[in-house]
Amino acid sequence: MASTNETSTLRKFPFQRDWPLSQPPEMAEVRKIEPISKVQLWDGSTAWLATRYADIKQLLNDRALSSDTLRPGFPQSSETAASFRKGQRVFARMDPPQHDVHRLMLTADFMIRRVRGYRPYLDAMIDEVFDGMEKSGGPVDLVQTLALPVPSRVITKLLDLPPEDSDFFLDRVQKAMSLDSTPEESQQAGADTLAYFARVIEERWDSDADDLISRLVRGRVRTGELTPEELQHMLHLILVGGFDTTANMIALGTLLFLENPDQIKKLRENPDLVPAAVEELLRYLSVAHHVAYRQAAEDTSIGGFDIRAGEGVIAPIMAANHDPEAFPDPEKFDITRDARGHLAFGYGVHQCLGQPLARVELQAVFAKIFDRFPNLRLVEKVENLEFHNSIIYGVESVLVDW
Repeated sequence: MASTNETSTLRKFPFQRDWPLSQPPEMAEVRKIEPISKVQLWDGSTAWLATRYADIKQLLNDRALSSDTLRPGFPQSSETAASFRKGQRVFARMDPPQHDVHRLMLTADFMIRRVRGYRPYLDAMIDEVFDGMEKSGGPVDLVQTLALPVPSRVITKLLDLPPEDSDFFLDRVQKAMSLDSTPEESQQAGADTLAYFARVIEERWDSDADDLISRLVRGRVRTGELTPEELQHMLHLILVGGFDTTANMIALGTLLFLENPDQIKKLRENPDLVPAAVEELLRYLSVAHHVAYRQAAEDTSIGGFDIRAGEGVIAPIMAANHDPEAFPDPEKFDITRDARGHLAFGYGVHQCLGQPLARVELQAVFAKIFDRFPNLRLVEKVENLEFHNSIIYGVESVLVDW
């Protein structure tokens, strides 16, 4: 840990926003003045902060940096984040080779070819949601009506779980991920979800069904490759990764479009822009704000700075995705931009396994929403909305009318 004199002169991280849909202005300021620097965290510890795209990409691919949150002194953004992540014993919190072994058990289920098979189901489900919106006559809360149901139904279908359990998952995930939760509340929410999956694993122990959980129980747990507890944590990761992030992207993405009606016009005039629009949404919003924390397992370096074993490193994807060297005029939302190089899903061995599924869901939503509701509008101003203080950034409620 740095000395008292040193930490008193360091910037406090995470930085604060001055507008809900923009990156913290301090991030751009630091990138200009001192793109690689030390910052002070909530507990008085320090960590290296990178703010340039090239440096962040290099760090995320550096095998000298560990993702194991059980390591003493591992950096975190808050006490609650530390508590939540220490409870996660999944490949996202492991280093190779153990990481690679566990991740490979799921790779086939999230390949592009396989997840594209969900598109007809998604299209039908989204049409059903929009039909309900039209019948209601508005206004409706887009978060409750669209953003949450879409990914929750996909995840429950993927895991063959009762759709009516979605409310339980949503409550537990939000409580676990919220930085306004106490560490104890976050831990309990995670424990509740793990207990749920323990019951499901027991119920499917002798199942010969083809759902993901049954196949993992049959092919990995009963063979001894995974323990039941490891599978519980793996399923929890799928739930969190597939539920919370996509829901927030749908709500914030719609909000961002409504704040940029010229981009809605472009999308309606050229529906072929949907894939590019989704990549730009991912780049611009970069909702995984409290990820890409690492600790040096051995000495390494970045940009001429020596990072010693045991030191913390932060490689925020938002900073990378708003670096003007990588994306000119990065604060402009432009769906004609080639944003495919963004790091919204991370980079290296820990890049998001579920990114093909997230893309399919987002493309399905934004291919339809502004055609079905060409006059969609916000009921309240953006500055009056309530946004999550959470590991994954999002908005509590978005009232819309048409």
